[in-house]
Parts: sequence; structure tokens; C-alpha cells
Amino acid sequence: MAETQVSRKGSEVTLVVNIPAKKVKEAFASIKEEAVKQVKVSGFRAGKVPKNVAEKHLSEEELAKSLFQELVPVAYAQAISKEGIKPIIPPQINVKSYKKDEELIFEAKTAEIPPVDPGNYKKALKGLKPKIIYGPQGKPLKDEGEVTAAQVLEKLRETAKVDVPHILVDYEVQRMLSSLIDQVRTLGLSMDQYLSSQGKTAEGVRKEYHENSERNLKDEFILADVAKKEGIKVGPKEIDEAIDAILDEKVKANLGSEQGRAYLEDVLRKRKTVEHLLEFAKGKS
Repeated sequence: MAETQVSRKGSEVTLVVNIPAKKVKEAFASIKEEAVKQVKVSGFRAGKVPKNVAEKHLSEEELAKSLFQELVPVAYAQAISKEGIKPIIPPQINVKSYKKDEELIFEAKTAEIPPVDPGNYKKALKGLKPKIIYGPQGKPLKDEGEVTAAQVLEKLRETAKVDVPHILVDYEVQRMLSSLIDQVRTLGLSMDQYLSSQGKTAEGVRKEYHENSERNLKDEFILADVAKKEGIKVGPKEIDEAIDAILDEKVKANLGSEQGRAYLEDVLRKRKTVEHLLEFAKGKS
């Protein structure tokens, strides 16, 4: 079993994992043996290349990569299980020390769900004032104003205390940027062309995504905490009904999977929580 050192900064967790030299040596020997079998050299049949000849065609760098891919994920999984850590994002891995036949030391950074202090959110919501909603032509949609979901979320952010770890925000920003790049490519544009057409800069987009990610993550954690306190749950029947209402068969199939149902449950719970708080703010519950 690898040795592990754990340090925390808020809900950001850093693990330094030390894999013993014996384990490293055994794994490397096994990987090298398998790599030798895969070497192809002119004049020899596949799998029949003499070991001393085949080894000359191996890359130490590639062998090391294969070693990391085999040892690091397993050691990380064992470490978080042993330490009782519950990550909500994939780890950032950095190999700190590695030499052939010696111990392998790597650092893994991740994040857990941060603690939330929702404050006196009920009192705060009761103090919200109705807002006039205007239509596209600038005319009020209703004679009387009403409290909106946007007001409820904004008040929750003001009232609650939650420290979203930087690593989590950065992860979300990178995910959003990767999605944007994929969308731009499908349009047949370069990022420079896209940014120019939108009158934006790469720095501006990153800043916008950072602000949006931090706000959205705060909302997610606060709503999850409030939902637990208010006893708001989503049953299997509600999930089934939401899936049945979807017309796109591919989307329906994806959401019907275990992972898809879990995602849909989270979305529905957030919606129910906002609706519940909105009714409370309006004095209807």
C-alpha cells in the first residue's frame, strides 16, 4: 500500500502519494516485458524478436508513461478511499519524483463539496420586494409586480456563506472553454475568427466564464444545502415523467442511463427548490 500525506485548504484537497520502489520495479518489469512482445523488427516474426534486439527499440519515456498510467490511478483511488475523501472533480496529477527502480511520488489535487452556511435565508426572502416584469416592447407584462427566481437566487448568494475552491472554478472554466472550442470548430471557424466576430478577447471570455462558473457553483451548493434542510426530494416517478416528455430519442436514451437519471434528479431538485423558495418569498407557503 502506498503512503499518503493529505493537506487541506478549505474544501481543496492535496494528496502526496508515495508508491514503494518494489511495486514500481515489478510494474515496470511487467510493462517492459509486454512492450518487448509488441516490437516489430524487419527479419523477425511478430512476437519472436530477440529480447536484446527488441529492447533497443523501446522508448524509456513511453515505458514511463505506461507505468504512470498503470500505477497512478490505482494508487490515487486507494488513497482517497483510505482517507475518506469524496472528490467531485477529477484530480490534477503531477509526478514529483521518479527514477527507474526507485519509489514513485506524485501529487494529486482535487476538491470536495464545500460546507455551506445558508444564514437566515427565510427572513431574507421574506424581505424581497415584487419586481415589475417588462416585455420586449418595454411594457409591463402584468399590472402588479412579482418576486422572481433571479431575485431569490441573488438573495441566497448574499445571505449564504460558501467558499468555492479555486481548483473547482478553474476546472469548470476549462470545461466551458473546451465546449466553446468544439462548437467553434463545428462552425468551421478558428477561435480568433470567432472572437473577432463577437467583439471579444480570449482574456475577456475567460474572465466571463470564471465569473459565471463561480456564481453557478455557489448556486448549486447553496440550493443543495437548502433542499436538504427543506426536505425537498425527487422521486423515481418524477424522473420517469421527465424522461418520457423528451422527444429526442438519443437524449432520452442518455438520460435513461444511471448517470443520466442522477443528472436529471439533480436538475429537478434544484428546480423544485427554487420554486419552493419562490412560493415562500411570495408568502404562499
